[in-house]
Amino acid sequence: MNLLQKLRHQNWALTIGVLLVGFMILIAWIGPALAPQDPMKENFALSMDGAIRTPPYPAFRVPGYPLGTDRWGRDLWSRILWGVRPTMIMVTAVAGFRLVVGIILGLLIGWAEGRRARRLDSIISSLLSIPVLIVALLGIYSIGVDKGLWAFIFGLGFTGWAETARMVSEQTRLVKRQTFVEAARALGAGERLILFNHILRQIMSLVWVLLAFEISSTLLVAAELGFLDIYIGGGVWIEVFDFQVVNVEGLPELGQMLSSALVKISDPSAMLVIGSFIFMGVLGFNLLGEGLRIEMTQKEFGRRAGLLPQQINEWLDAHVYIPLRHWLERNGRKVVVVAFLIILLTGGLIYYQRNQYRFTEIETVLQTPGNHLWATELHDSYGTSYVPFSLETQPELIWQAQIPGGASGGLVVYTDGTVVIAGKENILMAFSPQGDVLWQTPLDATPIGTPALDAQGRVYVSDIEGHVTAFDSHGNKLWNVEASATRQATSGPIVSSSGMIYLTLIDAVAAISPDGVLIWRKTAADVYVDSPPRLSADESLVYLKDVALDAATGQIQEIHILPEAQTLFTEPAFFTGADGRDYYRNGHAVMHWQKNESGLQIDPALTWEAASFVLFNPLYQGRLPNKLTWLYYTSEYSDGRMVWLDEQSRLVGNFEFPPTNSRIMAMGEKGEAYLCAPTGRRIQCVMALPGVDEPVWDVSIDDGSRSIGGALVPGTLYVSAADGGLYALSTTGAQP
Repeated sequence: MNLLQKLRHQNWALTIGVLLVGFMILIAWIGPALAPQDPMKENFALSMDGAIRTPPYPAFRVPGYPLGTDRWGRDLWSRILWGVRPTMIMVTAVAGFRLVVGIILGLLIGWAEGRRARRLDSIISSLLSIPVLIVALLGIYSIGVDKGLWAFIFGLGFTGWAETARMVSEQTRLVKRQTFVEAARALGAGERLILFNHILRQIMSLVWVLLAFEISSTLLVAAELGFLDIYIGGGVWIEVFDFQVVNVEGLPELGQMLSSALVKISDPSAMLVIGSFIFMGVLGFNLLGEGLRIEMTQKEFGRRAGLLPQQINEWLDAHVYIPLRHWLERNGRKVVVVAFLIILLTGGLIYYQRNQYRFTEIETVLQTPGNHLWATELHDSYGTSYVPFSLETQPELIWQAQIPGGASGGLVVYTDGTVVIAGKENILMAFSPQGDVLWQTPLDATPIGTPALDAQGRVYVSDIEGHVTAFDSHGNKLWNVEASATRQATSGPIVSSSGMIYLTLIDAVAAISPDGVLIWRKTAADVYVDSPPRLSADESLVYLKDVALDAATGQIQEIHILPEAQTLFTEPAFFTGADGRDYYRNGHAVMHWQKNESGLQIDPALTWEAASFVLFNPLYQGRLPNKLTWLYYTSEYSDGRMVWLDEQSRLVGNFEFPPTNSRIMAMGEKGEAYLCAPTGRRIQCVMALPGVDEPVWDVSIDDGSRSIGGALVPGTLYVSAADGGLYALSTTGAQP
């Protein structure tokens, strides 16, 4: 046979199908390792044709983005390389479920006789008449889209097995009339033995054909569901405006990518790219199934093409199926018990991976100088706001104190529970845990922000004239130093473990020694900043927004986490997590970074689909010891929103706090957030847990001003008000 005849008789369906399916499997296996970009990284300003453009970016126009980007500027090629794996896992699991159910029911239906057979055939015909997409929609929503893979197995498999069952039942009816079946019955074989030992073996040659077609049809329906905003990882809907909600997205998956691909009808490029890969998968599995079918049926020239599969089946019969059947007959009960334990263990592992943050060992927590309960505005000089305890039951207001002129900021709490707070009428006051005034001392100028405590118990207060004043633990003045003659302080101070004091002066940072000497002052920002600086985990750097300064000299450090073009309008910021590591937030993305011998090491970003959900960048951010990353969105014009992300960028919690101008008081050991906000003539305070839509508790304070600070200590939440006083909310009625 010459080359032309060989090419003519080549099973091209099988060849092309194997190549396409092999390509999809290869991407699913090693795709994430080949991704050139972070699939979750958003880019809202990239250079294209010599100008800064906004996304989406077309294919082959931006270096490093060969297939272009989606509407949030995320690299499509990288997202596809990441997205094929979860899609293939899902469709293979669903197809396997449908195949197993279809084969078992098909055998039983095909073996049935008379009226029962006709009734079962009618049921199959009825199920086949219902569109799989409609049944999938109803099934997935009945379980809940947020349940992930199990919801899709149920929805897509509820009636998806019917086509396989019809084909298997027809083959069963043909085989059961064969002479060898009658011979087995004449020799005394029971129906179950005949059905599973003889008929099933004859049908097993169809399994690979049916599996290929099942995967193809499942992938097509999954794409249809994705186009309707139903995909694995979705199901969490967030209200952006009144009567307008959007679906949350996590790590890439082809159905999810298809749901958000079409931005406008005139530019379907992203949808065409993603749709092409889905089409490749559907076509590949269809061709594979058809090629296998051809191999097992009569080909041209009267030759049976099923020679190789038949040889494989004979080998499997002799070495696998028959020995396995005899072994199962002897050890059936043990197999059932072991299978049950495996299923139980697998379910436990899946649950553990999906809820890993609940079982994670707590890492080293950064310590505050002197181990004070609350040492500065954000609890510690690192700005973590984290405390290793919780206020689980609803507290009650047990005492309140009026602060002359209202509080200038938050409060600090000594290890013995003594509370220190500054008032706008130039006064510094100390209260006992029971609310009694211990001492009060005048200030030279109007205080700014929250005081700070050092390891020796000294209190530091910054003021509107750019000075810092030190007091001992009894309110006696120790010294006063001018941090700036031209800039006023815009934040309270923070204190390092060595006693160095740092504060913000509009756009600059000043460093003062423990004995009151100005060490350095450095302009660090080009905007007005009213938040205190933060220290890096090793206290070698001082952070002010996206600028890092050397803590000893004040020199600005050249730490380029991202290109400048990618940080436009994202309000980036360095911060230190409560897990003792350094982080960088760019827009809604958070990444861990560190310097080592090889240079700057930056981990992949954790982020969520926030572009359509919130109007602003987060005002607060942090990292908890249990590996949850949190972002808090709030402003004077929008409600508050607390978001928790796990290590895989999965949205662990999304809590909406309706009042505007809200503020985080603290973060607790279970990842919970303590939030307060003005609501008319009251201040509303709530505790929000990750994954819980409603507050665990909700308390209101009769104060018409806004909350500007707070502190969480064991058993008590303190809240300070701008034009009001200091409030102690306790769960026991007794103070620490």
